[in-house]
Amino acid sequence: MDESTGLNAKGVKATTWSLRLAATGIVLVVVGLIGARTGLTPMLAMLLLTLGSLTLIAGGISGAIGLFRSRGKIESAATAWGAVLLGIATIVSTGSIMGGGGAPIHDISTDTLDPPQFIAVAKLRGPDDNPVEYAGPESAAIQAAAYPDIETIVLLDPRSFVFETALEVAQDMGWEIVDSDAAEGRIEATASTPFVGFKDDVVIRIRAKSAETLVDVRSKSRMGRGDMGVNAQRIRDFRDRLIEAANP
Repeated sequence: MDESTGLNAKGVKATTWSLRLAATGIVLVVVGLIGARTGLTPMLAMLLLTLGSLTLIAGGISGAIGLFRSRGKIESAATAWGAVLLGIATIVSTGSIMGGGGAPIHDISTDTLDPPQFIAVAKLRGPDDNPVEYAGPESAAIQAAAYPDIETIVLLDPRSFVFETALEVAQDMGWEIVDSDAAEGRIEATASTPFVGFKDDVVIRIRAKSAETLVDVRSKSRMGRGDMGVNAQRIRDFRDRLIEAANP
């Protein structure tokens, strides 16, 4: 067997592995995505997604090795290139998510000295979820540096009007309302992240102060140490919609 034949055989073997790894990775990712939306525990869903992503990357590496060893002269070159592209796409998508990940915290509040408290939502969190208690001064300091624009929303409208408007905005944003108490000025809801459907909890506190109405919002992930900036952006989106709705 000459050298070119040997290289081609090695290339075919690596390409075969790239196909197997890519197929396995796709299955793991799909199962993780479906499971996250159909009752699978968030930890297990995240594990499946992580394993699937790593397997896709491994498939891409194997495909690249196959192409290199065979100098691209194998019948299954298209398969190898497919695995390589899937691996690259996985790396790019993961990198973009992590790159936009923001601060390594998962509990964001417009008021970090006296954050709104979860009451009804506390019953929905399991033993493996992040606790409902506020993350504390260290998290507050990180938030202040990373998201200085997250602060109490001040409106000049009556408290009752702001409460009803805030409730409508929360519903329009697709949040599942867990509890709302006009007398206390408290709204609790659960928001689901796009695609994966992981659950984050939100509490809105509305208080009157002189001629102003103060609105504080807290958004906290049920799992994970960081939130990739999702909670801060959720509060920004709510703030912008509330201000627009209150002052059309």
